[in-house]
Amino acid sequence: MSDVEKQLSVDDHDKSSREIPHAVDPQLYNGEHVDGQVTGMWAKLDAMNRKLEAKLGIEARGIERVPDTARTDHRIYGNLFVWLAANTVLPTFGVGILGPLLFFMNVGDSLLTIFFFCLIGGIPASFCATFGPKLGLRQMTSARFSWGYWGAKIVALLNCVACVGWSMSNTIAGAQALQAVGEFKFSAAVGTVIIAICTLVLGLFGYKYVHKFETYAWIPTAITFLVMLGVSAKHFISLPMPVGQAEASDVLSFGGVIFSFLLGWVSLASDYNVYMPAEAKSWKVFMWTYLGIVTPCILVMWLGSAVAATALAGSYGEGSDTAVAWYNAYEENELGGLLYQVMVPPLKGGGKFFIVLLVLSVIANNIINVYSMGLSISVISRYLAAVPRIVWPFFITAIYIPLAIVGANHFAETLEDFLSVLGYWLAIFVTVVLEEHFLFRKGDYANYNAAESWNRPDRLPVGIAAAGAFCVGVAGAVLGMAQVWYIGPIGAAVGGTANSFGGDVGFELAAAFTAIVFPPLRWLELKYLRR
Repeated sequence: MSDVEKQLSVDDHDKSSREIPHAVDPQLYNGEHVDGQVTGMWAKLDAMNRKLEAKLGIEARGIERVPDTARTDHRIYGNLFVWLAANTVLPTFGVGILGPLLFFMNVGDSLLTIFFFCLIGGIPASFCATFGPKLGLRQMTSARFSWGYWGAKIVALLNCVACVGWSMSNTIAGAQALQAVGEFKFSAAVGTVIIAICTLVLGLFGYKYVHKFETYAWIPTAITFLVMLGVSAKHFISLPMPVGQAEASDVLSFGGVIFSFLLGWVSLASDYNVYMPAEAKSWKVFMWTYLGIVTPCILVMWLGSAVAATALAGSYGEGSDTAVAWYNAYEENELGGLLYQVMVPPLKGGGKFFIVLLVLSVIANNIINVYSMGLSISVISRYLAAVPRIVWPFFITAIYIPLAIVGANHFAETLEDFLSVLGYWLAIFVTVVLEEHFLFRKGDYANYNAAESWNRPDRLPVGIAAAGAFCVGVAGAVLGMAQVWYIGPIGAAVGGTANSFGGDVGFELAAAFTAIVFPPLRWLELKYLRR
């Protein structure tokens, strides 16, 4: 029996612990706090769902707080493996190639941009992960303490959209790689369906099985990237990059994509450690999470940017014939073509084997989205919360499969557009959460009174302050964004005449505007509304 199984298994001699747990509040899905027996249609349906899930061996607990007696996962270092597996993946490599192939940056500028934006970008998600053991709540449920009972429904809905977007982008990357294995003789739709079904099967079973899978999933992928480095390093070459305003605007735009990639975990970071004890040291949770996110992102993105910079040099006829072949393969079949040209000519059938391992890595990333979306949906509405949790993985899979098929030939554009927009709203979200914690909760988790208040609208913020800050933050994002479909006035000014595409500072302005507006609005909310 593995450590995870031992930690999360229930004591056989304790009859009460074998009983299927009810929600902390029987009227959970009515948003009411009522002690006593299970009453009401939705609470009864909740109990039936739990029995069904327990019989199927699936995690029964939903969004309700995990009581201290159920905190049986003492593997604090488990935070490392979850995020190591979720980030040692093909989509991380895909982000790395965007620097040279989308923003035309050379390898030196790309490596430095990746390094510094990853170091900063890993901090918010790692801090949000500390809420799991301390509060015993999933990320979107703990958001109620800053966004309010009703405001949390909005951010939970946005998180559902983000989970679909993540799954779509990841699956496009995997489908293109799978096409490469088949030497582009079948459509991306086939690869999309295969990846989606594998993700669905593993994502159904909940916390314990996610941890078990992620503990080992990163190992074959890490080996594959090392092999890729070995066969490609001798061909690496780079070109000089423009300096001044043109360089600065490209660095900011690429940095925004990188930051958004890491920031994407803030809305679900605590979903994967709520069964860890409240006594767990926050600095340890932060450290393991930070290492699990930042280390693979830096290393894998570095590899992607080095390969892509060589391909970019080949587009100008520089370097060896190999560099030219890499670029031509990318132009013809995007990420899948690039992977094929890098791995298959030198390794033959072995190269295809390693590409298959990269395809499987997409599953490790998508599991996180499939699992967390089911939890976020439960925050949106008590009616949705009453639906068995096992339904939602099927639901998200049915949504992202057709979206991934439609965007199968546009990986770079899809990823860049999605991550930039994702970064805008997550910058607003995490700024509100951090300011609430440090300014109004005094940095003390005890001030949340999570056990008594998590599902009590009358004890949670009204959410007016967060909503107002959100609107102002969106205005900041609009002013600073630089996308193909829209360039804000500040974003355009960053690019100036040197770069007609502008420089994206949308997430920076979104966070700054939110940080300025939220404290006074929250102070007024507390003064006049008393919560």
